[in-house]
Amino acid sequence: MRAFKTKHNQRRTLIGAICTAMIGTFLTHAIFVSAVEDDRLREVATPNATYPKGVWHSGHDGRVTVTFDVNKRGKVQNVCITHSTYPGIFDLYALKAVKDYQYENLSRPRELVEGLSTTVNFTLDSNPRDYVSPKYPHSALEFGFQGYVVVRFAVKRNGAVRNLSTAAAVPSEVFEDAALGAAGQFNFDSNRFLKRETIHHKFVFSLDSEPNNLVIPEYPDQAKEDGIQGHAIVNFDITSEGTVDREFVVYSSNSLFDQPALDAVSQFTFDPNKPAKNIHHKVEFVLNRNHRALTKAVPKYPREAVLNRTEGHVIVKFDIDERGSVDNLSVLEAEPPDVFNEAALAATAQFTYLPKYVDGKPVRVQGERNRLRFTLGSQNQAARQQAEEVQQQRQARRPQSRRGRSAARRSAGEDRRPEHMRSIKLDPIYQLQLIGDHDDGSVIVQFDVNGSGYVEGPKILEVIDTSLPDEITERILDEVSFFWYAPWIENNQPKTVYGVKHRIELTFVDD
Repeated sequence: MRAFKTKHNQRRTLIGAICTAMIGTFLTHAIFVSAVEDDRLREVATPNATYPKGVWHSGHDGRVTVTFDVNKRGKVQNVCITHSTYPGIFDLYALKAVKDYQYENLSRPRELVEGLSTTVNFTLDSNPRDYVSPKYPHSALEFGFQGYVVVRFAVKRNGAVRNLSTAAAVPSEVFEDAALGAAGQFNFDSNRFLKRETIHHKFVFSLDSEPNNLVIPEYPDQAKEDGIQGHAIVNFDITSEGTVDREFVVYSSNSLFDQPALDAVSQFTFDPNKPAKNIHHKVEFVLNRNHRALTKAVPKYPREAVLNRTEGHVIVKFDIDERGSVDNLSVLEAEPPDVFNEAALAATAQFTYLPKYVDGKPVRVQGERNRLRFTLGSQNQAARQQAEEVQQQRQARRPQSRRGRSAARRSAGEDRRPEHMRSIKLDPIYQLQLIGDHDDGSVIVQFDVNGSGYVEGPKILEVIDTSLPDEITERILDEVSFFWYAPWIENNQPKTVYGVKHRIELTFVDD
């Protein structure tokens, strides 16, 4: 639920606000789900969290759970992150939003209200009442372009869209007009949004429908004899039975490819629970071509290897199927053994290739090999260190506010990462399993997150329901020092976020 209120409706009771919130279950970029049902408080303002620009490409829907207290004046304090579906991605943005929540404290005499909780949801699907699919640009069909566009807009009182513009587009100058044209025809329930609220929506332009089955088209004899190559793009709907309906060719480089493309796509099958309309699929007609890598994922550095300062490499063997996907993975060589295997296999499984074609048909490639290196140093370490020194010199010449001086004192000498490991990123954790004969419990850690997303000055504020020896405390702080967050961006500039609090549940097991 979410309370959509401004200063003009502060007199509403909490129950009325919650009822109003039920109308707007879905919001474009961040939904406030209020868990504040304390009769000592009345919600005054619950501003939206911003969807971080740096992860627009992934477009994940995520949730962050935050606990906080409300003081006698109705101000939020002691904000602590307790859970996140995509750790590190939305956390700072949820934290900054909750810190700006405002309440009217109704307790008499006024008292501190503790232990409140809320969940902030993030999505780039605005869920309009009337949705319009964008038209795939002809030039993009001709060249086989794929990408996405994020548009931003506000909603009029009648539910129509206003102040429409492009927030992001990849690639640029290809899909923007189609996205803006579609979004301009959206219509919403007007009471879902605040008057000045900015809404975002992401349009994905894809030519791969990802069917359950791969159907290889018959290469037309005439095209093969004449050495003609190209592609056809078929538009269709997916029925509630998971079959293809109303298929037709929207583009083909040669009319000889039209019928074979339709015959192949008509045999596709999909998840029956996900019917859809206006789907595009590119059917290639290539005579001979060797396979070529399109994308290679960067492996995640294993947490234990980071903490143990371990480096190494893995050679992975795999096949490339007729769709360009990777399968049949195995480890040929690993140094040291069994440390980086899982991370290397997980990264290799995400590799994508242009498939190999022989005589007009895609074929499987067997026995491909790839070496993945795991090093804690950085090739551009000297350049980064020089840039950091320049930045430090600038900061030293710049007058500091009281808050800046306090932050400098907190972080001085407290960055636990060795110099050559400053670029290592670990996803934040909310559950940590440790070895030892101790009671399960939790800790609240506090730190700053700089403009690059790295943790500075971590410390343990509170230990709950357990006791920790020094070696366990050091282990936790070492882990926290490598946390990485999507940086907080304000006015297109990365900013340091001070005093981030984060709760970690601890589970102990015997060695």
